[in-house]
Amino acid sequence: MADIYNVYNILAAIFKYIFITIIYLFIFGIMRMIYLDIKKTNMPRPRGIPRGMAYLQLLTDKNNLYFEVESAYPLDKEVIVIGRGANCDIVIDDYYISTRHVQLWSEDDEWYIADMGSTNGTYINGIKMDDEPLILDSGDRIKIGQVEFMAVLR
Repeated sequence: MADIYNVYNILAAIFKYIFITIIYLFIFGIMRMIYLDIKKTNMPRPRGIPRGMAYLQLLTDKNNLYFEVESAYPLDKEVIVIGRGANCDIVIDDYYISTRHVQLWSEDDEWYIADMGSTNGTYINGIKMDDEPLILDSGDRIKIGQVEFMAVLR
């Protein structure tokens, strides 16, 4: 009887330490998520873009592109068209971007995005957009052609 009692005590101690380890790993995971979220929001604002103005931050490495692209583009108009065409608000000379690729606009303190029937499509957070406009959230990743931007909305 004493042997069974000792086995139960040993198993109880092992399960206690496993449970405590799981709790510490859970707390560490939450702290890591909070740290990464704070680190993301402390990203320095690009020069020439005033505080409170929304902008697109380039995520793609400029050295890997065959065309010129800015590090950040201010969203300083109510409607902004991105494409290869010279009449676009943001011109990106990438062969994989249509002449008028995507449109962003501000309405009721929200930013919307709509693909303008582009050949290669627009991807939001890795998912290809359909014909319906989407509401952008700060931190959303926008991929058009070979470039990827992060939306920084105030």
